[in-house]
Amino acid sequence: MSWWMTGLMGLAVFVVVGGVYLWRSNVPPRPSVGVAMTLMSGDETRGYYVSGAGPSIVLLASAGRAASDFNELVVTLNESGYRTIAIDPPGIGESTLMEKEGMTGHDLARGVHEIVEKEVPTGEKITVLGHAFGNRIARTYAADYPDRVAATILAAAGGKVAIHPKAAEALRHSFFTFMPDWWRRPKVRYAFFSGDNPIPDYWMGGWCTGTAQLQGYTTRSTPSEDFWGGGSAPMLVVQAMDDTIAPPEHTAFLLKEEFGDRVTVAKIENAGHALFPEQPEKIAAAMLAFLAIHHPISE
Repeated sequence: MSWWMTGLMGLAVFVVVGGVYLWRSNVPPRPSVGVAMTLMSGDETRGYYVSGAGPSIVLLASAGRAASDFNELVVTLNESGYRTIAIDPPGIGESTLMEKEGMTGHDLARGVHEIVEKEVPTGEKITVLGHAFGNRIARTYAADYPDRVAATILAAAGGKVAIHPKAAEALRHSFFTFMPDWWRRPKVRYAFFSGDNPIPDYWMGGWCTGTAQLQGYTTRSTPSEDFWGGGSAPMLVVQAMDDTIAPPEHTAFLLKEEFGDRVTVAKIENAGHALFPEQPEKIAAAMLAFLAIHHPISE
């Protein structure tokens, strides 16, 4: 076999293997639970998923992540008598990725409000639940639209203290879906998971860089004082005790110290920044106990 034929075959193998690597690492988010809905706002489309019946809970996902990260929690909330509205952020699913120039967290909160106005009757209040980056928008929403909010739930909350450099690097590398899984897995683990907790396949995939870039821009353009207090409604902070990105001393403890009895802290052991796939039963129990007081089904 001639040298050029051998080289050509080697190149073909490299391309195929490389393509498989990219395909395995850069898989899209898993499908979301609920009925897929859209809302048109000017030239923008907002995609979200509605499921269940009862008092409404709006769910906002982590940076660059889809509403489907809440699938298991959505099922539990629905079975417990709550209606869920899980919103895909800009750039994921049917939600349009907007130009980031000039955008702030208030613009993202306004997009949430448009969905609430469509889906929730006037005068009826919601619980707004945000995970990681989503907690910033949940608090911004609660501050900007207090008449709509019965309670706020924050999971993996941050926003006031800079992320430790090692955790920030691991977070950034989690989005490097052009790298093979064996390289990325330790980064995802350090940033999001505690100890040897299993990393679900959907957490190795589903990373949306364009969405994260827009969200990062709004993080830099929105002062923390705009959202830190999260309005005036009762607040539950679900605190992962092994969170490297938002450790308790930078998040739950600060919120409790500043806002006192308005804040309830649920400490979740053996969990990192991902939280929901690590300790789903403990998290759901803490949320349902809080909701029974501050947004009961009887309402």
